[in-house]
Amino acid sequence: MSSDTSPQSRDRSCGRVFWMAIVIITALAAGWRAWRIETPSFDNDEVWQIVHCETDLTKQWYRHDNFPPLYHWVVSLFFAAAKTDQAARWFSLLCGVATIPLVGMLGRRLGGAAAGVAAAGLIAVSANHVLMSQLGRAYAPLILLAAVTMLLAWRLRERDSWGDWAAFLIAAWTLVATHYFGGVLLIILGGLLLAEKRGKALGRAIAAAVILAIAGLPLVGSLRADLADSGEFFHHVGFDSEAYAMGYLWLVTGNTLGPSVSDLREMTSLGQKREAIVAMAPWALAAIAPVAVLLLAAWGRLKSGDRVWIAALVLAPPLVVLAASSVVSTGFTYRYYVWVLVPLTAAMGVGATTMRGRPIVMASTTALIAFGVGATLNRHLDPYYCENDFHAVAALIERLDLENKPPAVLGAPLHYGEGALYGLPDDWLKLTVSAHPEAEQDWDAKLPDFAREAAPRETAWLVTQWFPIGHPQRAVCDRLVERLNANLVERVSSTVMVYRFAIDQSAAGP
Repeated sequence: MSSDTSPQSRDRSCGRVFWMAIVIITALAAGWRAWRIETPSFDNDEVWQIVHCETDLTKQWYRHDNFPPLYHWVVSLFFAAAKTDQAARWFSLLCGVATIPLVGMLGRRLGGAAAGVAAAGLIAVSANHVLMSQLGRAYAPLILLAAVTMLLAWRLRERDSWGDWAAFLIAAWTLVATHYFGGVLLIILGGLLLAEKRGKALGRAIAAAVILAIAGLPLVGSLRADLADSGEFFHHVGFDSEAYAMGYLWLVTGNTLGPSVSDLREMTSLGQKREAIVAMAPWALAAIAPVAVLLLAAWGRLKSGDRVWIAALVLAPPLVVLAASSVVSTGFTYRYYVWVLVPLTAAMGVGATTMRGRPIVMASTTALIAFGVGATLNRHLDPYYCENDFHAVAALIERLDLENKPPAVLGAPLHYGEGALYGLPDDWLKLTVSAHPEAEQDWDAKLPDFAREAAPRETAWLVTQWFPIGHPQRAVCDRLVERLNANLVERVSSTVMVYRFAIDQSAAGP
């Protein structure tokens, strides 16, 4: 009996095995991301999306929310169809799950089928990618579209038809229309493609860049609206060497291993920056060392051109984000280059395939899987790593409020307070007030009315966002606490401060 052992037959068999492995990994990853997806409370940004759901694209286009219109419009349609507040999270899950086979395809392009399977497995358990896939924000779609755009860019290196360029341009425009900082990826990919193209191919690349620039003009109006007024979105983050390092650590761990982000910020605000670095150093070494091992192992297997591309896509984004963030109200934020997970994980997948006979590579791969699973468990099960547990606010007030009347609760600042109060029972008296350091407060107008509506209650509650010492918004929140003569009851999770204060006209204001 003869068997077909031709190269074509082996390729088909290898392809079937690859896709079977990818399907299994993707199915397991979907279950891992669905686990407890509805359990954590919505954070203030998720609540903003729910409250300001708008399916009218013309209204989305010029609304200030620090995002281009496409994501909010699509997710608003998803809200309308699903009719549940959890719709944005499930949309993120779908985008996150769809990303896994794309990372596998990129890994296979870089190092073969085994590398693709390893890359898909690593991103399936990535704590950061699980977090983005469970968060009802634009970051999971950003990663998905970045993966599509990268795959098309790699394809353009080998093929240069107008059809390939058209597909790349559509993906690129959709990426930027979903998140402005998707433009960081386009700048890097565009530079790499232009550097490689010659002759007619270079002409096509330049023409594609011109077409993309023209197609992006409608987004300028949306961008101008976002840059015009920061409103209550006051959370400017500076950049230094520690921020650069923390960005990569966050990519690997999702900031749920070692000291919490709030603890590190608090230590820094108290002048204990060295102590914060020392506290984080062992965890940083344990998390980054396996990544370095796999990247070094991959270096020998990657083609020279792929090495340049991977190095640029992994190392350049924080610096480009730094340059672009100088005009953004939030400043430098490492979420803006979360898509680096795609090239980083694809390259690590290549390195993981060299583990045969190399215990250090096998140990590093095992450590990354363990860190990913452990960090996700920490985020879900350990309150220490919970930043915005608004469910705990309701539980605390229900336990401690002994008056036989619905509680009255103030929330500040406006954007944060809206999130903190959203999940409280409907019959409670709820009001948000401003706490913006660069604007006049609305306390004189709102506090007297709140006091009158809360009567005949004797006490009320104040929920504010925790800020480190020295942050301008902390000073404003402290002024509000002093004005109400409020007493701290508990710091619920890492960013939620709950106070109680007596209701009377002197405390509420004139």
